[in-house]
Amino acid sequence: MPDESAQVPQWRYIHPRKAKWPKADFVVGNPPFIGASTLRAALGDGYVQTLRSTWPDVPESADFVMYWWHHAAQAVRSGATRSFGLITTNSLRQTFNRRVVEAAMAKATSAKAGAGKAAASKATPGKPLSLSFAIPDHPWVDSANGAAVRIAMTVGQRGKRPGDC
Repeated sequence: MPDESAQVPQWRYIHPRKAKWPKADFVVGNPPFIGASTLRAALGDGYVQTLRSTWPDVPESADFVMYWWHHAAQAVRSGATRSFGLITTNSLRQTFNRRVVEAAMAKATSAKAGAGKAAASKATPGKPLSLSFAIPDHPWVDSANGAAVRIAMTVGQRGKRPGDC
């Protein structure tokens, strides 16, 4: 006989869509740090399925914080926002999260040329993103529970800066 107290509610999201951010010149924040492997436990199956279907350009292996990073990068590339600065997990430099950064920094035309349809669909219209500031591995202590972790900080802007190659 199943244990009735072990039941978990299942949420189904009707007509999900990307959140509309308010118009802003700059986006600065510290989005939630939830690793890809713990998303379902933290947010539930329905939310994670909806998140991933709504944001197909973000790899399923990416951490939750990378959805904010991707959204901010798209806003900057399109010219809707001038710059963004976000604190993320230091896993930003690992392959599964770095794919989000690399896609934002790629030229839309170079993603299409010889890379196939999958890469072309991930290309973001607009000028490539440039990182004007990046610290990939910085110590940080969580004041709530005292956990010592490592974070990354990035600032993105549109196009190339003087002196970029």
